[in-house]
Parts: sequence; C-alpha cells; structure tokens
Amino acid sequence: MSSDSKNARKKRGAYLSVGSNTLLTMLKLVVGLFTGSISIISESLHSLNDLVAALIATYAVHQSSKPPDSEHTYGHGKIESVSALLEASLIIFAAVFIIHESIDRMINPREIDYMEAGILVMFISVCVNIYVGLKLKRTASATSSAALEADSAHLLTDVYTALGVFIGLVVIKVTNYYILDPIIAILVAIYIIKVGVSLIIKSARELMDARISAEEEKKVRRIVNSHNTEFVEMHALRSRVSGSDRYIDMHIVVAKDTSIKKAHELADHIEKEIAEKMPGYHTMVHVEPCDENCDKCGNRKKCGKA
Repeated sequence: MSSDSKNARKKRGAYLSVGSNTLLTMLKLVVGLFTGSISIISESLHSLNDLVAALIATYAVHQSSKPPDSEHTYGHGKIESVSALLEASLIIFAAVFIIHESIDRMINPREIDYMEAGILVMFISVCVNIYVGLKLKRTASATSSAALEADSAHLLTDVYTALGVFIGLVVIKVTNYYILDPIIAILVAIYIIKVGVSLIIKSARELMDARISAEEEKKVRRIVNSHNTEFVEMHALRSRVSGSDRYIDMHIVVAKDTSIKKAHELADHIEKEIAEKMPGYHTMVHVEPCDENCDKCGNRKKCGKA
C-alpha cells in the first residue's frame, strides 16, 4: 500500500470515528438525562471522551501525513503517539469523574424513569461500536496508525461497557434494584482506567524511541540475510517507532577490497528492498570493511579469502 493510500485510508477511518462518536454521545446524554440513569450518563461521558479522542486522532492523522520539513527532518509521525497519550489521559479523567458521581448516587439512590429508552440506546451503542471499532482496528493494522489504534481501542472498550450497562438496565427493569445503576457505572469506570493506563504505557514507549517488535525485526533480518553471500556480517541493528513510520539503521561488513561503488550498490539495494516489502520502513545501511582477521572469521567463503 502506497503512502498516499495509507494516509487516505487513515483519514476515512478518523472521519467515521468522529461521526459515530458524535451520534452516540448525543443519544446517550439525552437519554441519560431523560431517565436519570448514572450508568447511561457515565456512558455518555465515555462517548464524549471518545469523541474528543477521535477529533485528536483526526488532527494527528492529518499532521502525521505531512512530509518532512526543515524543522522535522524525520517527519511528523510522533504526533500520533502524543495524541494517543492525550486520549489516554482523558479516559482516566472521565473515569475518576464517573466514580465520584456513582458514589454520590449510591448514598442518595433514585429510581430510573423510562427504562426502555435507556435499554434501546445502549443496544444501539453496542452495535455501532462493534462495527466502527472493528473497522478502525483493521485500518490501524493496515496503516500502522497509533492514533487509529488508540481510537479503535476506545470504541471496542465501549462495546464491553455498553453491553454491561445494557444488561444491568435489563436486570434493574426486572428486579427494581436501582442500587445496581451506580455499581455498574463504577465497574465501567474501573475498566476505562485499565484501558487508559495501557494506552499511556504504549504511547510512552513510542515517545521514548522504543524498538520495533520482534516479529518486525525478524522480517528485516530475513530480507538482509537473503543477500548474505555479498557481505561478511551484519551487526548494530537499531530501530525506533514514529507513528506509522519505522526507522532502522545497521552496519554491513564487506570484504576490505570491495569497491566503494559495489558496497554502495549493495547498501542501496537492501534499503530499497526493505522499503518495497515493508512500506513505511526507512532504512539506513552503514558499510564498513572487515579487519581481514581471517583466522577468526567464520565467513571467509563470502569474501573470497578462503
């Protein structure tokens, strides 16, 4: 998938998320205030939080797709990690507010009006979030977008929390145990905090230039080693993640009498092959001559000095 195609797909996913979160936030808030259910209101705050997160993700996707400039020579990919960090912080803030309001409702319980409307809106929420969340997850995977991955995590979290609220409202409808309403809201908040913390950890790792995954590194090594008849060894492989981009550098040791032209062609070929087979990966190959310590080298046959 080309860079332009990836960016266009990320933008479509971000717009879909904004639209669905706007709809669900309005529905839940209106119904929550109408019925007086703290669990539905907590869900509306969760969706409002996801709406803000989706707006941040949309901005991040637009900014990260900008080409490198004089101030950002490695591009703008890390803004996706920053946006994911902000989204996670918003999640935790909303969860703390929900817990505070739920405790107050447990102390001062009240009945829920028009329960059927609340049950219906939570069912709609479950269906919409399953569809949009899975669609965003596929898009995030295909485009390596940290912002959309965080956004899809929010929506798929909403599936579980909305389903829990839906089931809780049905139980309250049957049993009239209204104390379940704030208890469900607190459980929703605890789950939200768990997701928020995991997103903060992941985003912080990327901002600290964490290496690519072990599976990604295996693919890179496999491509490089497919040319192992042309060099003595490869070492000092380093990598870092920047949004949907991956930056890699490595050292390739060649025979001492290899011409500069031939060594450059080898490095250039490896860089291009990684870029073709792994879009979004930017590789820098440093070529260095061997020290001709042939007695200790296990790769003598590769340089013709056996």
